Amino acid sequence: MKIDFGWASVSLLPSAPYSVRDASCCCVLGLAFERQQGVHAIGADRRQDFDAWPGDLAFTLPEVEVFSESRTGGEYLTLHVAHDVPDLQVDAPLVGPRTVFHGDRQAVRLGWALRRLLHAAQPHPERIEELAAMLLGQGLSRLTLPWRGPSCYEADRKAHARVLDYIDSMLEGPLSLEELAGVAGMPLLRFLRSFSNAVGSTPHAYITERRLQRARRLLRASDAPLADIAFACGFAHQSHLGAVIKERLGLSPRQYRGLAQAVPLLAGTSVHLAI
Repeated sequence: MKIDFGWASVSLLPSAPYSVRDASCCCVLGLAFERQQGVHAIGADRRQDFDAWPGDLAFTLPEVEVFSESRTGGEYLTLHVAHDVPDLQVDAPLVGPRTVFHGDRQAVRLGWALRRLLHAAQPHPERIEELAAMLLGQGLSRLTLPWRGPSCYEADRKAHARVLDYIDSMLEGPLSLEELAGVAGMPLLRFLRSFSNAVGSTPHAYITERRLQRARRLLRASDAPLADIAFACGFAHQSHLGAVIKERLGLSPRQYRGLAQAVPLLAGTSVHLAI
C-alpha cells in the first residue's frame, strides 16, 4: 500500500523475491524490518553482495540509480521525499549517494507504528504523515551526527550474525538471554547492549518480531489451525499469537489471514501492500 501526502509518500514492501532498478527523483529513506541478502549496485555498474539487517536505516540521494535483487527479500518500509522540501538539507559530498545507519532504535519504533497504521482497514493519513515526518527527522539527525569510528554493530557483526541465524533455527522453542549471549561469546550485559545497537531492538522484541514474521508467512500460505501456527512459531498459545498480531499489525489472526490471502504479493514492484 502506498500513502501519498504531497511532500512525501510511504510504502510497505513485502518479504518476497524481487529484482528492481530505479533512479528516483526523490530522496529515499528505507528501513529494514527483516534481514535480507542479495546483490545490489548503488550509483554504479559494479554489483556487490549485500546483507541488510533489521534496524538498518538507509538514506539515498535523488537521481542515484539503484539496482537491487534478492531471492527472498524482506519486509521493508520506504519513504520517498520530494527534493525541494524546505527542511531537507543534505550535503551530498559528505553523505555520498547512499548512507546506512545500523540498529536505529527510534527508527524501528517509528517503523513498527507506521506498519500498524498501513495495515488498518481505514488508514489515518494525518497520523501516517506525522509519523513519516518523525522518521524523516530521525534520518536527518543521523546524517548530522559526527563520525565516531566503528560501531558495536560493526565490531561484533560476526557474533551477532551467529545469533540471528541461531534464533531463526530455534524459533519454535524457548530461547533464553544466557543462551544467546553464549552463542555470541559475550558476557550477558555486554550482549544486551551490543545486540540492541546492532538491530535496534532488544533480544526479546527481536525474537517476537521473527516469530510474527514466520506466523504471517504461514497464515498467508495455509489454512492450518491458528493453534498449530502458534506452536510452530514458538508462541506460548493461540491467544499469545493473537495478542502479538493485534499489537504489531492492529488485526486479529483471522482478519490478517483473510486480507493476506485476498491480496497477492507482487514481487519486483516498488509500491504494493505488504502483508
